[in-house]
Amino acid sequence: MRGFLRIKLDTGLIIGTGLIYASYAKICVWEVIGIAKLTDKQIKIREYLKSAWNLSDRSIARALGVSHSTVGRVRKEMQKSGRFDHLSNTADNEWMNHPYIQANKGLLETLNPRGLRAIKNIEVLDYMQAHPQIKSPCVAQAYLAREKRQQRKDTRVTISLDDVDIRVADVRHVEQFDWIEDGSIDLCICDPPWDRTSIPICEGISRVAADKLRDGGSLLVLTGGSHLPDIINALSANKRLRYHWLLTCPLPQGSPASVSRLKIQSKVRFVLWYVKGTYDGDIVSDYINRPNSSSATDKTYHEWGAPEELISELIERFSNPGDTVADWTVGGGTTAVCAVLLGRKFIGSDVDENAVKTTLRRVRQLFGYAR
Repeated sequence: MRGFLRIKLDTGLIIGTGLIYASYAKICVWEVIGIAKLTDKQIKIREYLKSAWNLSDRSIARALGVSHSTVGRVRKEMQKSGRFDHLSNTADNEWMNHPYIQANKGLLETLNPRGLRAIKNIEVLDYMQAHPQIKSPCVAQAYLAREKRQQRKDTRVTISLDDVDIRVADVRHVEQFDWIEDGSIDLCICDPPWDRTSIPICEGISRVAADKLRDGGSLLVLTGGSHLPDIINALSANKRLRYHWLLTCPLPQGSPASVSRLKIQSKVRFVLWYVKGTYDGDIVSDYINRPNSSSATDKTYHEWGAPEELISELIERFSNPGDTVADWTVGGGTTAVCAVLLGRKFIGSDVDENAVKTTLRRVRQLFGYAR
């Protein structure tokens, strides 16, 4: 059977003849073609409306430098498509009744989409009302976030010995970590050996961290450059963890960092940063100037001991007081000691029973025990 096939698109009406065997898939193709035919101006208006649906056509037109009638046409087409009904829902528009908005009604017409998103936050409006010298919601949002971060950092937390749990366990066997609640760790720091033997260890670190880290939590793995590609592959084997960034920090002066066969004299160590889900912490620099003293090579408690300056800096940057820090390769216990001193709970393990005993002794001494 033949006839007319009429498809309504955002850009107008397309009329054709042919068999009326148009499937849903074909209609979707026509819709994509219609969207592609939108002008740059119309696309800009659509994007603006997604974040500022409640503004008038004239307000949007002034902000974008277009005709208000064009804004009206684009709005109607979006409404007719049925895919943007949620934007016209006024149930979440409490912010529009805020006293600051009522006293500064003209402000909305001057904001870009980013500013409009920020000003819909009641806390931002409260902050702008309390600080009338701030006229930009984005600036108010930034100040508010900074104050909240500082409040978290300044929180005073009392840690007891009951907040520390360190056991003998092999990170290459994930079933040995059932004693730790899934999603209970905020930050995991590990410093495995810097040779090829660390590859299966890093695979285990990745698996355990994927289970035990909370969403948004970070895994930091200290390593050198000799086997960096293999270490990255091992840590990336578990898809629940996502590579986030590569941090660097200086090696202490006098460290045995020369690799003669490669003709390299290394001056930095690497910290591979992985995240479970989406990182929700503060902005951090990818260069950490710690340790910054030549006496930071203390190997008193373990031959691979990491500098306390560096570990403390990582803990402070990537966690807050009261958070739980973990280390599946505790070695001499540097991470455990730094975590407790900084007001963090600690969970750790090591395959070496002597390393666990050393770490427990060091932690107990922090609470006044002789051994």
